[in-house]
Amino acid sequence: MRRGNKAILTLIIALTFLISGCKVPGAGSRTTAGTASNSEDMSANAGNGHLQEDKRIYSEDQIDSVVNLYVTVDSKQNDSDAFYKLNHWYDLHDIAEDSPQLNIIVQQGDENGPKPGEFGYGTSTPNATIEVRGATNRAAAQKSYKIKLKDSAGLWRGRTVLNLNKHSFDFTRVRNKLSFDYFKLIPNMSSLRTQFVHLHVKDLTSPKAGSRYEDYGLFTDIEQPGKRFLAAHGLDSTGQLYKADDFEFFRYPNQLRLSTDPKYDEKAFKQILDIKGSNDHRKLLNMLDAVNDVKQDINDVIDKYFDRENYLTWLAANILMGNIDTNAQNFLLYSPVNSEKFYFMPWDYDGAWGADNKDLTANWNKGISNYWGSVLHQRFFKDPKNIEDLSKKIEELSKIITKDQTKKFLDTYYPIVNKFVHSNPDLFYMNRHISEFDQEYKSIVDQPEKNKKDYYASLQNPMPVYLGDPVSKGNTYHFEWDPSYDLQGDELKYDFQISSDLEFKNVYYEKKDLTDVSVTISTNLLKKGKNYWRVIVTDSKGNKQYPFDMIEASDDKIYNGLKEVDVN
Repeated sequence: MRRGNKAILTLIIALTFLISGCKVPGAGSRTTAGTASNSEDMSANAGNGHLQEDKRIYSEDQIDSVVNLYVTVDSKQNDSDAFYKLNHWYDLHDIAEDSPQLNIIVQQGDENGPKPGEFGYGTSTPNATIEVRGATNRAAAQKSYKIKLKDSAGLWRGRTVLNLNKHSFDFTRVRNKLSFDYFKLIPNMSSLRTQFVHLHVKDLTSPKAGSRYEDYGLFTDIEQPGKRFLAAHGLDSTGQLYKADDFEFFRYPNQLRLSTDPKYDEKAFKQILDIKGSNDHRKLLNMLDAVNDVKQDINDVIDKYFDRENYLTWLAANILMGNIDTNAQNFLLYSPVNSEKFYFMPWDYDGAWGADNKDLTANWNKGISNYWGSVLHQRFFKDPKNIEDLSKKIEELSKIITKDQTKKFLDTYYPIVNKFVHSNPDLFYMNRHISEFDQEYKSIVDQPEKNKKDYYASLQNPMPVYLGDPVSKGNTYHFEWDPSYDLQGDELKYDFQISSDLEFKNVYYEKKDLTDVSVTISTNLLKKGKNYWRVIVTDSKGNKQYPFDMIEASDDKIYNGLKEVDVN
């Protein structure tokens, strides 16, 4: 790292420690996180109830560096063409399935190859496995990889797992790293260690295998959350840690059960929450029972099962960074073993900072309406005082997430990323013309201010609703939808529309200014075949909102705010 950048980062981390009440580590005070030497930090965490990780774990991060990793796919312990088959696994298999694991040798070096004294140098037998990782990236031409080190390999930077993210759908390749570098600076929030990686692969299973490594371009390694992660960050490695995969804080009684329940199905459980810590789920289920009990005041539930400051910080950071994909996934929930409280932690931000997801973004993705589908967030936002507290937290974080600081981070990454995106293999697989790169990259600076304006505007809009499934009854079709909600208590009305096309250019049936949340229509008024219907919610000031529902058409285009009805 250049000395100036390291000094700036050290100063910022020191200020963060002072703000959050932690001691600033002095020169030469490096310790192993999670050991007895951190008992003072952990004791302080338990005493004030806030999430205060030991941020000394980031003291040796070099945000302007690139690590060269060399992977050799072993031919003795893998089938012929195994690496090719791994990279094309999802051409033939469901995206939800895990890919196979291949035995590999992984070594660290420089641009010229593995280097003496670095990790894995001289290893001749497999010391790790590799598999395809991620969700949407599984369908990308360039894959992301998870590398798991074998026991005999030792640790790489204190870790046994490397998550190499290609970020194929992030044109800038920096949105995840920018987010986690920011989370290091935010009090009452954890982060994840990140590292730019230049990956080189020698595939000995290929019939065309040679002696040279093939360039696989730029990746970002992101720390694996788990027990080792908790210990390294000065947190409780014996506690609960869950990664949300499809989780809106409902009770999910058929999937979420105690591990001692005879009907417990771990696979079904992990479809909602992936288990990264303890298998004792009692606290989780108690918390969900309380969240879903409308007789309990939501603020009492928050005070008992969550840390209000951590919760508000997580919401405010997501809103400012524009990470819309956090309403049901891409976050962690952590709870120390001797506490009932759960803490939000960040995970996966490559869709933040104005990412190129215009086709996926609906009107309700802006501001708090993005979270209205979650029972926890919805109940919390119905208290005006909580909205006021969230606005204060957004203003507070706006003093940390600034244009100047964002530009400093981006200027640091630019020489690295610019080099890779302008050369193969990354250039070849870009989904946009490289001439647009600089404009997209620089536009990141303005995103938090834009997102903040969208947040305040969203407070004026009605909240989105879910459309029900139309029901055919004799010679009629019955349509209904959830009632909307207005934070100001404005009167709400609904415009019901049916169209023969997805873009609603041919609306042939409409009822306006409805106060009820259902409509029954004679079948002879509907066109045969596929139709599309929606409800537009309008408040007394003219502010509009569209439903949560969406349709993905055969051309992969997303149409938001509508639902299909097939008329026989």
